Amino acid sequence: MAYIEISKENYRHNIELLAKKAGGKEKLMVVLKDNAYGHDLEIMAKLACGFGIKKSAVKTLVEAKKINFLFEEVLILADHPPSELQDESISYAVHSLEGLREFPKKSSVHINIDTGMHRNGIVEDEIEEVFEIIVKNTLSLSGVFTHFRSADELSSELYWQNQNFIRAKREVKKLVSKYNLSMPKFHSCNSASLLRREIPLEDDLARCGIATYGYTHLHKSMGSFDLRPVMSLWAEKLSTRSLKKGDRVGYGGSYELLEDSKVSTYDIGYGDGFFRHDGSSELILEGKTLCTRVSMDSLSFLGDESSVCLFRDAHYLAKKFNTITYDITTKLSSQIRKVLI
Repeated sequence: MAYIEISKENYRHNIELLAKKAGGKEKLMVVLKDNAYGHDLEIMAKLACGFGIKKSAVKTLVEAKKINFLFEEVLILADHPPSELQDESISYAVHSLEGLREFPKKSSVHINIDTGMHRNGIVEDEIEEVFEIIVKNTLSLSGVFTHFRSADELSSELYWQNQNFIRAKREVKKLVSKYNLSMPKFHSCNSASLLRREIPLEDDLARCGIATYGYTHLHKSMGSFDLRPVMSLWAEKLSTRSLKKGDRVGYGGSYELLEDSKVSTYDIGYGDGFFRHDGSSELILEGKTLCTRVSMDSLSFLGDESSVCLFRDAHYLAKKFNTITYDITTKLSSQIRKVLI
């Protein structure tokens, strides 16, 4: 049965590295959305809690309710307003005035300020109206944040957006004083922007996702970071055949054996979220040659090992399939067994 190994020590290492950059574990919010980027929501939440992390972020209310007992706060990043008031440990990201108006009274909210991402969020001219709605509907303003669109790219856009956020924060602080509210937590840094920082974090929190799992897509000129991949993907053997030179393997017979060989089939395929390699080019995974198209439930390698590792570091596959590491890990089926090591 195919399985994913989760390295507890690599996750601890990444958390500590990022917490140091943020100024302490109390300033690090770990992002556990989309089943913890494919690593398993509940496993990673328990590990993060055990490592001293107090705040996390997820995608939906369903995810939040699975783990909120472990954290002081779980921020829901991309769900619709709930019809009922949620537990005090659960807060919601708000991306529009329309959405803000829909929250039940006393709901805890984090206001997303659009500083240039232009995907969603409150624009600067709407900030005062935000406060009017919060006061009128007796909402709890727990946080104010933004999201950087180019933090991992070689450009000055990160600094431009950060200046926009600094200006928005000044306006928020004036209105907090005007309406006699408690000061919200400010947060803007994602993984890439936190890793790039050379000065202490001015915000109250940093939200880190992909770097906690061991990856960054920052250009090498921006620095070298000792991040360690947390996940490795393994498949177990279903069968072995002894085939002759010239035999062709799998759908379309896309791979032709150059010599008499043993070929083994393993229990993972694109139905499990692994990429459908079409056999048109050579693909070597952890030193082993794939010798067929990837099927829905299986794939084949030269050799007869009882189990094979498909990746320990998703960067190679991401480059091979012209995508990013996020795409590799989050596509993997939640049904694949997880083994904590």
